[in-house]
Amino acid sequence: MNIVERVKKLDLPAGEYVVVGSGILDALHIREAQDIDIAVVPALLARLRAKGGWEEEERYGKVFLKKGDIEIIPQLSWEDYPTTTEEAIDSAMIIEGVPFMNLAELCKFKKALGREKDQTDIALINAYKEAHAL
Repeated sequence: MNIVERVKKLDLPAGEYVVVGSGILDALHIREAQDIDIAVVPALLARLRAKGGWEEEERYGKVFLKKGDIEIIPQLSWEDYPTTTEEAIDSAMIIEGVPFMNLAELCKFKKALGREKDQTDIALINAYKEAHAL
């Protein structure tokens, strides 16, 4: 099952979530994602918590939900990255009905994270954009 099918299987409501991180890299066949990170609006987070079936993990004073290699992120923005979940949803790239953080936003996100693997992903994104005249 590919990443699009796996996200669709979660049956999340349109306009309330966006796949972030390496998800779009997988969907565009740039590189395979090791996990699926999904940022959600507060109302959806509350509904998912109430429904159950997710492991809850507290980090940075927020509750994250985890099920296997899928993680629900309660808030996208932080000090070094001001884009909100709602803004990422509004500017998402839709692939087969699934909203993914767009490539320009993903570069900003990965620059803010600043890890070595993020620098590698930025280089892959730039190569993809050049190859596809984006």
